[in-house]
Amino acid sequence: MFNRRNASVLAVAAVTTALGLVPVGTAQAATQAACVWQKTAWQLPTGTNDGVLYGTDGSRYGVGLTGTMSTSFPYGIKNGLGTLWDNGKVVLRLPSGTNVSDVNSAGLMVGGTTTNGKAVKVTATGTTTALPSHSTWNSATAKVINNAGDIAGIAGIGTKNILVVWPASAPGTYRELPLPATNNLTVTDIDEQGRIVGETDSGGFVTDLNGQWHTLAAQGTNGKGSPNAIRDGRIVGSINSDTSYSEAEWDAQGALVRTITNGAIEARAIGGNGTVGGLAFVNSVSRSVLWSNGVVSDPLSTTSQYFQITAISTDEKKITGNDAGYPSSYTCS
Repeated sequence: MFNRRNASVLAVAAVTTALGLVPVGTAQAATQAACVWQKTAWQLPTGTNDGVLYGTDGSRYGVGLTGTMSTSFPYGIKNGLGTLWDNGKVVLRLPSGTNVSDVNSAGLMVGGTTTNGKAVKVTATGTTTALPSHSTWNSATAKVINNAGDIAGIAGIGTKNILVVWPASAPGTYRELPLPATNNLTVTDIDEQGRIVGETDSGGFVTDLNGQWHTLAAQGTNGKGSPNAIRDGRIVGSINSDTSYSEAEWDAQGALVRTITNGAIEARAIGGNGTVGGLAFVNSVSRSVLWSNGVVSDPLSTTSQYFQITAISTDEKKITGNDAGYPSSYTCS
């Protein structure tokens, strides 16, 4: 997810140059937030020099990958291991072969194994449990978890991918949710009520509280909605086509609420008070910003240019993400 998003930012920059689009500047910032954001660079394990954050509960816990960055092709993290952070401190590294992608407020992680293709959950102390599966599945992986313990992920049956939910209210069970036939499926988030967002070949979707899917409405020629986060039924992400892009927001049924253009790239997170965080061009530089009601409310000028926002806390006093090889958080003061 992280690498895909970084690649998309480079592609967006090329589109911006080609179309002569106007960056989001100080004139669009309706109000300058009172926060002065103080950075905390998260710890890396001894012997490593790089880390990437994949998921967070928005406040205390984060999960990702840590290892050594390769200085020659192929670039990327070498010998990476799944890692759990607690308030920025490394508290657990998982054995090779177990990958994790999300964590909730109890420190419960979800992911999958590369050894036998099983979806798993992992406690904060490292106890790993395979999630129930069906004999027809080739493989499965858990992608997201909410604070209630509901888990959503993907299972493969032949060349087809299906959406699976492991509900906290019925331990030891799972549900296969109906989606249009697709070879490609991503699951990006789940809210506290159990709604799930992701993408198929045809674009973004949201499942409602009954498990029924709804396509995310999109604008523009060949435009597709791409959701990155959902909170209390409110969805944020982007709409991209061959010639345009924008930040986008949808309701719980997939109806388009608003888009932000003029240099806005994509939304990635939602705070408890409705503030949206994402990427935009500020004075021709791509960086993280905060929006309120469709307008930049904080250009995050006191954060690093390279900070890529992943989550906003419920009280909106903490933002978390990746910052040039280090998972980092910024606290409002």
